[in-house]
Amino acid sequence: MFNRDFIFNLFKVILLILLQVVIFDHIEVMGKAQPFFYVVFVVFYPQLGNKYALLLLSFILGFGIDFVQQTGGIHTFSLLSIAFLRNKILRLITGQDADEYDRYNTYDLSALQWFTLTILLIIIHHIFLFVLENFKLAHLGEVLISAILSSILTFIFVFIYKILFRRKVTL
Repeated sequence: MFNRDFIFNLFKVILLILLQVVIFDHIEVMGKAQPFFYVVFVVFYPQLGNKYALLLLSFILGFGIDFVQQTGGIHTFSLLSIAFLRNKILRLITGQDADEYDRYNTYDLSALQWFTLTILLIIIHHIFLFVLENFKLAHLGEVLISAILSSILTFIFVFIYKILFRRKVTL
């Protein structure tokens, strides 16, 4: 598991922790929305990559952010949840069975499939994050508004990343 790809991804994790803490934690829109750019790691993790490495690296990434922000594990739980659900959601979106799915490349996704996958992962992450942060039913409306606005903001940054650093989405 600790091969060259793992070490390279570990550097990505460290960079994402720094980016989140230094830049993205200071962006706030309307007092309710904040981008959580670090989800880009799970969204763009290679389809044929080691799934256990994805879970371990997601744990390290979430824990690093929780440690710096002193948030008690909410980022770790939310990120591990989408890392675990990612392949199941991708399989549902593509309609592939288990054998075909293993050979499936994320770049084979249509634009609609990519948008669906990305938006679902971001929304699931943000709902878990905000529910754990404000664990009261009285704040459910605020939680949903913050989750939706933050999801939109996060998606914008993830999409910009996709445009700048990845192959183009096929339409």
